Amino acid sequence: MRKLLFVAYQSPVGSIWVNEAFRTAFGMYGEDLEPSVLLLDEACIALSKNTRPESLGLLPLSICHKYIKRYATKVYVLKEDIEKFSIKEIEENFGAQIIEKKSLPDFFHGFDYVIFM
Repeated sequence: MRKLLFVAYQSPVGSIWVNEAFRTAFGMYGEDLEPSVLLLDEACIALSKNTRPESLGLLPLSICHKYIKRYATKVYVLKEDIEKFSIKEIEENFGAQIIEKKSLPDFFHGFDYVIFM
């Protein structure tokens, strides 16, 4: 099974990329692919319990939660980004694994494909 990593790096409020990264990842399960999502830079704001893109007419992130659980989609975030954007409460439904920036090169090499969105 090929491993894919979708990397979103824009804020979930004002852009569609966090939702699109998850929607694309969920579509990969029918293709015998193992997708994961990495939220970099401003995209890590999606993990905050207080993020509500639906306030701007965008899709709510809560839709992703049930599919993350159903498919056991792995979600990753950088420790440094969480600190940079002062995220205090992480939404547990993402099940995000926190990694450090220094481990990114090895982390990326663990995937067959890395797609930045």
